[in-house]
Amino acid sequence: MTTKASITHPDASGSLLGSTNLLIAAIAWGGMYGVSQTALQYLDPYTLTTIRYGFGALFFCLLLWFKQGRSGFGFDGQFVKVWLYGSCGFCGFSVLLFHGLEYAPAEHGAVIASLMPLISALISWVIYGKRPDPGTLICALIAIAGVVLVISRGEIDNLLQLSAIKGDLMIILGVTCWVIFSMGITQVPGWGASRYTAMSCCAGLLTIIAINLIAGWRGAAYLPSPGDIRMVSFEISYLILAAGVLAVSCWASGVARMGAINSLLFMNMIPVSAFIIAFFQGKQIAPMELYGMLLVVCALIANNLLPRIRPARQQAPAYYR
Repeated sequence: MTTKASITHPDASGSLLGSTNLLIAAIAWGGMYGVSQTALQYLDPYTLTTIRYGFGALFFCLLLWFKQGRSGFGFDGQFVKVWLYGSCGFCGFSVLLFHGLEYAPAEHGAVIASLMPLISALISWVIYGKRPDPGTLICALIAIAGVVLVISRGEIDNLLQLSAIKGDLMIILGVTCWVIFSMGITQVPGWGASRYTAMSCCAGLLTIIAINLIAGWRGAAYLPSPGDIRMVSFEISYLILAAGVLAVSCWASGVARMGAINSLLFMNMIPVSAFIIAFFQGKQIAPMELYGMLLVVCALIANNLLPRIRPARQQAPAYYR
């Protein structure tokens, strides 16, 4: 949850650099969903998750080493907590997302992922009793309506058929796992974003490997051939480097320069870029899907602007209110 203190007013050069970083991150995440669907034609969700975060953990650790050196490594007696958050974020999110993308269109995943700020507000309400203000609740309802429109494509019957929406439901659960992981950084005081990301990824990798082994034993995962890896080498590289290391690094840098509230506005580009990519790939997009995406984007923009308007109104003379 962001606060009024999170609103920053960066200078022109800082604003331009911060905006560029945030835009790069959002576009990279928007393209992740279509790339993942291509990779899933050759790799199962468990193996793809293991490969992605096996190499991802290595890169995150290298970044942590360059930033903090040896002092950044270690769990300080909080291994179990970090392991639980890492398992939820890196294992839960990735496996559920990849399973969902086996059934749902990539652009659906991007629309659902853009709901993270609103999902975070609702989770804080349920767990911590921090009731969102009426404006946020209204924005959440509008965004949910937009997601329903995207998932159903305007046909109520689609919502009544579990087989038609199970992919979207898996993605919703996966995105919720990532929100919980993101909120976990407040539970390890004194840890920076780089340390939390690297150490939780390493701890969560233990769960990913265990789940992969169990899935292999049950016949749900298999060891890919060198040919399979070669066929999707670009997609794997994109998931590790572009949607992983580059996006996370650019996002962290952008948030540091622009502030949390300003940065959340750029999450609107995730579904927009996904729909643009789908259009150029020649996919058929139903009008109701576009209307639903626009509803979600408008709700997110409104929810982002509300914290800016309130302080201005409170500081204005009475005759301006």
